[in-house]
Amino acid sequence: MTQPRITVEIIGNGAPSVVHLSVNEEGLKILLDELRALSRNSDHFHLFAPEWGVPDGPLSLKPYGDNAATAGHLKVLFRPDDWDKKYYPHLFEENGSAE
Repeated sequence: MTQPRITVEIIGNGAPSVVHLSVNEEGLKILLDELRALSRNSDHFHLFAPEWGVPDGPLSLKPYGDNAATAGHLKVLFRPDDWDKKYYPHLFEENGSAE
C-alpha cells in the first residue's frame, strides 16, 4: 500500500490567499471517508502531519511550489446553515443587513 499523502498549500501573503489541496490515491480515500462521516453528531475532523506528533498522519509538509507554505494541521468543520444563522449571523449579512 502506498503511503497516504495530503498536501495543503497556502499560496500568497495577503488576504485572501489561495489554498491548494493535493492528494494521492490513498490520501483521497482518507479525505473522502472523513468528509462522508461528517454530520450534526460528528461535526469536524483533524488531519495532521507526522511532524506534528501523529506518526501515521497523512499530511505532507513538502510543498509542490516554491512560494507555498504548507499546513501541518487541517481541521474541517461541518457547519449547517441553521447553526451558522444562530451563532454566526454575520455570515448571512449583505451590505450591513441580514438576509
